[in-house]
Amino acid sequence: MLKKVINKLMNYLSKLSVEREDVLGVDITPGCIRVAQLSGGGNKWTLTKLGYKYIDDGFENFSISDKNTSDQYINKLSQLITSTKTTTSNASVSIPVSSAIIKVVSLPLMTDEELNEAVETNSLWENVVQLTDNLEDYSIFWQVLKRNSSKNQMDLLFVASKLDDIDFYLDIIRQSGLKPVVVDVRCFAIRNALELRNDLTSNNSPIAIVEFGISENYILILHEDAPFISDIYLSDKDKKLLNNSEIDPILHKKIVDRFAMQISQMLSTYESNYKLQPIDSILFSSTFLTIDGTLGYFKEALPNLTVEVFDALKNITLPENLKEKASAEQNPSVFSSVLGLATRKLDVFGYYEYVTGTNNINLLPNRDGVKSQEKMKFFSRWGMVIFTLLVIALLSWSFFNDNTKIEKVDNLMVEYNNLEMLKSDKQMILDDLVAERKSLSGMLEASKKISSNQGFMYSVIVAVNSSVPQGVALNHIEYTGDDTLIISGLSINDQNILQLIANLQNSKPIDRSSLVNMSVTKKSERIYKNFKIKCVLVSQNSISSKQEDDNGN
Repeated sequence: MLKKVINKLMNYLSKLSVEREDVLGVDITPGCIRVAQLSGGGNKWTLTKLGYKYIDDGFENFSISDKNTSDQYINKLSQLITSTKTTTSNASVSIPVSSAIIKVVSLPLMTDEELNEAVETNSLWENVVQLTDNLEDYSIFWQVLKRNSSKNQMDLLFVASKLDDIDFYLDIIRQSGLKPVVVDVRCFAIRNALELRNDLTSNNSPIAIVEFGISENYILILHEDAPFISDIYLSDKDKKLLNNSEIDPILHKKIVDRFAMQISQMLSTYESNYKLQPIDSILFSSTFLTIDGTLGYFKEALPNLTVEVFDALKNITLPENLKEKASAEQNPSVFSSVLGLATRKLDVFGYYEYVTGTNNINLLPNRDGVKSQEKMKFFSRWGMVIFTLLVIALLSWSFFNDNTKIEKVDNLMVEYNNLEMLKSDKQMILDDLVAERKSLSGMLEASKKISSNQGFMYSVIVAVNSSVPQGVALNHIEYTGDDTLIISGLSINDQNILQLIANLQNSKPIDRSSLVNMSVTKKSERIYKNFKIKCVLVSQNSISSKQEDDNGN
């Protein structure tokens, strides 16, 4: 019982810690940095913070190895933290898809213990994943997607990125005064924004998301959280043209047609390889400032598909002070990544332990150490509350346990009292029977002193008196003057009557005895057996002969 109470308490604390883990999403892309913070969950999300800063020439001069680049982003992020009045220091950030290795690996079926042992010894990744550098140079995240016992196989999601690539983004976060708690991959950050659009994930069909942007271009297809990712080629020249609002319509359409042709080929490959139902819709997420004209060309190039701009803000509650800022962007999909990052939680107590797939990825180096630090902070803030709850739980358990014992004792006492009353009733009946027996025995005893020439009848009475067993009381002895003697009495059971008959049968003066009749009577709340026994006496000559033989011996 106590263990159940503690488990429920820890589950509550785990959920409480997740709800209290406010995280600021930080989306760093060439030319712009965006921040967002959300509250709530499920179907009720509220945007609490939103801000963005554009960086001049950021697209052309963006380089993770350039200190000037990182300084610009540090300055812009610091300004955003101040202007948005961010209330949390925890931040989640994404890295580009080009900086990540993403694979779904099929392995022989293993238990969790076997899998953990293979991971700890690095033998698993050396055998199934080909990395260009040493494992120590990578931050790795893995998770079992599904197990198939019938095929003796399991699918494992493997995500890795070089530590040097991650450090660039972490340095920007830390230098701005924030604490990184989650490092995601941009494609999965966009996928996490689907948590804000439950209307798009109501069925079990595959979901296709296309990133059409200045820096990255790819398609992500998800089915049961197993990802399929493929790059889509878009030249730097075409990117610059698309980023110019004055692009020639004919040239614009040609670029979109080439891009759409690659999408069609990848959808066909996916449907052919995985034998799933055809994909009938695509969500577009883009970092281009305008996408309305582009979207129209995509609809023409992909007539069999429903093409939609991924608007992650559609179902979110927007405070009045943020509506203008959110609507200022002509392309709402520019917020998809940062909003997806804002849905993430550090998950200190393992609340998402059984959440699998692409919405739980964290490439943060030393993430276990960060969790331990956050756990200590949580306990320091909530230590007294936890202690109080534990004391209440222990006292409740003790009270419940004591009440259970008291109730058990009360039930035993009721049973004891009933047995005691039954015993008293039985004792009264027994006392009555003993008194009656003593009375009859006294009468018979007195008859032994009778001085008469009827010696034979005296021997008969003595024989009857000695034949009466325990539990039998004689009421009447009738002698009719011939060789017949009728004995009447009470018995507590049938067995005693049979014993009396047997005893009479074995006595010297009585030749044979038999039961004449028997009935049931109730006396002092007790059931007795009335009986009448007929005894045939031996002839007086026979009894005399027996006595002489005994004396002679």
